[in-house]
Amino acid sequence: MKVALKTYLPLLLIFIAKFSQAQSYKNELVVITENDAYIDITSDRYYTNGFFIKYRHALNAENLKAGRSKEIIGFELGQKIYNPYYSFAPNPALHDRPFTAYLYGEANYSRFYQNKQLLKVTAQVGLTGKDALGEEFQKTYHKLVGQNEIAGWEYGLNSEPTLNLGIEYNKRLLATPNQIFDMTGTASAAVGNVITKANVGALLRLGKFNEMDGSAAFNSLVSNSNKSNAKRKYELFLSVAPQLHAVAYDSSLQGGLFLNDKGPITFKPKPIVFTTQLGLTFAIARWTANYTATFTSNEVKNSATGYRYAYYSLAYRFSKS
Repeated sequence: MKVALKTYLPLLLIFIAKFSQAQSYKNELVVITENDAYIDITSDRYYTNGFFIKYRHALNAENLKAGRSKEIIGFELGQKIYNPYYSFAPNPALHDRPFTAYLYGEANYSRFYQNKQLLKVTAQVGLTGKDALGEEFQKTYHKLVGQNEIAGWEYGLNSEPTLNLGIEYNKRLLATPNQIFDMTGTASAAVGNVITKANVGALLRLGKFNEMDGSAAFNSLVSNSNKSNAKRKYELFLSVAPQLHAVAYDSSLQGGLFLNDKGPITFKPKPIVFTTQLGLTFAIARWTANYTATFTSNEVKNSATGYRYAYYSLAYRFSKS
């Protein structure tokens, strides 16, 4: 076995290097699936499932203003599903979080600067509550994979159309001379009738990675230029992203902001929530694969506990520059 590893591992690395020439692709399509079962197969609580399809397009680099290195626009469709301590919860007296869902579309714009900074703005429109198809998706999925029966959605939150706006700022704070470790500071805020909160944190990367404007960590591997921003032919790195969240309003707990009848069961959010994400990313040529686990402290002012979930993502880039 050791002889085989010594023989074939170098050949594999040579193959990767040879067939991963630095190409530039203008477009990227990403599929992401999130579930608490991806990190704990026995878990089915709180934020329990998410599914997202994302598209990114790099704008023409010839039109960039001085100081900017890249601009990317993106569009996204997504759904998030929440339930109490378990998806089979027929007794409302035991609910420690409401049944609800969030279905939305998003448009976003990212601007990368040559001094290793990133500014991103987002706008989402959608629907929260029972009409966001959470019950339908959850029941269909559980039936398809042979999981437990679903019960308790009749006590879920009522529906409300939504609008949410967001802004995010990133700045690299330090990097080692050999470029195998760096740290980026992050700050963001969201306002609307889905969630209103402010966040501050950091992103730490360890391994083989590119600069901010050409890395899978910042969703910037698309490029509309003959010159690629990605200096390394592939990326393989671990990431850690701790964040502190100051929460003013959360519709997944409190119900629709403008509804008089929000639903039979609502809760107040905790004003301070802490999350940590641990991820492993591999990117080469047209493809990026990622696994990230998220650990969250308790979000609710009741007996609910912290929880964890994870996601798998696969991205494909196309249309050469």
